[in-house]
Amino acid sequence: MLTVARFEDGSAIDDHELRDQLVTLLLAGHETTATALAWMVDLLLRSPAALQCLTAEVDAGVDDTYLRAVIQESLRLRPVVPLAGRRLACDLCVDGLTLPAGTDVTPAIWLTHTRPDLYPEPFAFGPERFLDRPPTTYGWIPFGGGVRRCLGAAFAELEMRVVLSTMLRRRVMHAASPHAERATQRNVTLSPRHGTRIHISPRPRPPQRAARPGPGLA
Repeated sequence: MLTVARFEDGSAIDDHELRDQLVTLLLAGHETTATALAWMVDLLLRSPAALQCLTAEVDAGVDDTYLRAVIQESLRLRPVVPLAGRRLACDLCVDGLTLPAGTDVTPAIWLTHTRPDLYPEPFAFGPERFLDRPPTTYGWIPFGGGVRRCLGAAFAELEMRVVLSTMLRRRVMHAASPHAERATQRNVTLSPRHGTRIHISPRPRPPQRAARPGPGLA
């Protein structure tokens, strides 16, 4: 996508800018994906029914519908980035309010994701809400929206599907604490109150498959 992209004058991205974009994708992409996965695991461990449903789907290996719904719901409740700032290049009229060019406009991702008119019981973890209908374009924006939507969104979701399904196939996860982690809003920065901690142990394998011994992870 980057190599075929063109600016308004028809010129292409030069090699130096292409390199910078790839470095950004490598660094910003993996850290954010890892954070999203940590919250995902915590949410699943506090929702045994969802975890059981997802594990059954992963074991069956014929579909990933529920896996995708889990990812979408996790990113709705725990978006890695709570805000996405933009500076207006021209005047903008919104609901009778005129914002002049140069104004900084910051859509609040988390507030959008917890609107009760868009999501009934907005603070409940319910992947099922995405089984019958996909996320709306501007009601689900963990990767932003419009023409500046995150270029690595599809790559990040692919990473999450691969990592989470691999973990569930190979390991059994147990919460290290009976209390769920909490997302805390401090100076418009969404961050964990303390690190998400889990215990991971090898998952028993079917008798017909040879099990390779190895230490559990912590």
